[in-house]
Amino acid sequence: MSANAKSTVTVLGLGAMGSAIAERLRRTGHTTTVWNRTAAKTRPHVEAGSAAAPTVADAVRASDLVLVVLLDHASVREHLDPVAAELRGRTVVNLVTTTPNQARETAAWAAEEGIAYVDGAIMATPDMIGGPGSRLLYSGDEAAYTSARSALETLGTADFEGADAGLASLKDMALLSALDLMFSGYVQAIAMMRTVGVPAVETAREVQAWLEPMLSYGPGLAAIIDGGTYDTGGQSVDFSRAGQASLITASREQGISAALLEPHKKLLDELAATGRGDSDWLRIVDLLTISK
Repeated sequence: MSANAKSTVTVLGLGAMGSAIAERLRRTGHTTTVWNRTAAKTRPHVEAGSAAAPTVADAVRASDLVLVVLLDHASVREHLDPVAAELRGRTVVNLVTTTPNQARETAAWAAEEGIAYVDGAIMATPDMIGGPGSRLLYSGDEAAYTSARSALETLGTADFEGADAGLASLKDMALLSALDLMFSGYVQAIAMMRTVGVPAVETAREVQAWLEPMLSYGPGLAAIIDGGTYDTGGQSVDFSRAGQASLITASREQGISAALLEPHKKLLDELAATGRGDSDWLRIVDLLTISK
């Protein structure tokens, strides 16, 4: 099948994301078959033009391309392992959020079974699928990705990260870590300002206005880390420790826990205790690597 051909696509799992994906595929002219553990969830998709399969095996046999949008890694293996024979000769794209090693584990299983496997990560919410802000990451079997690309590109910007099946998940987890820590900062700020009666939405607007110009400094900070010298004359560990201590004290004075702030201070303290207080604070990145 060429990269530009319309494909037959099966979608396994019709939660919010699976349903959005199935709907988008229909709208872009792909023949779709759907399966869900709770069969009633297939009804609106059938009414909209999809075929519903009574079993996973039937669903797999219906299509060249199988998109997996189940709950978690365990459910992926629970439902795919028994239909390995039916999956041979087809392309499987796993869009379930998994860890990098879980993705590699499934890829190794697929290779042993003769199944073309691509691991995917969805950097979007269900309502974004097919829109300009939707981005999906893929890694694994590049030939399989190429064969599925026309369908995958209907869901959003498609980025192939490499042959290592864990790379899409790794980038997904890294970017989600940044998002999680950023929004944790929103929560900390909101909690502090609520103590004097400021509504959460007002503080959120203030945080957004503050962070938007600050984000432009990110590439410069990354360049310091890539340089690896940490002697740029920028913000030092000792300076950052003092600032972080003030944030912690201010939170506690307002009766707010500093549990979200304390891990950063702990890393800075470790650097200072080992004689690196004059280094750029970004040296904490070296403390994040743990022994395996």
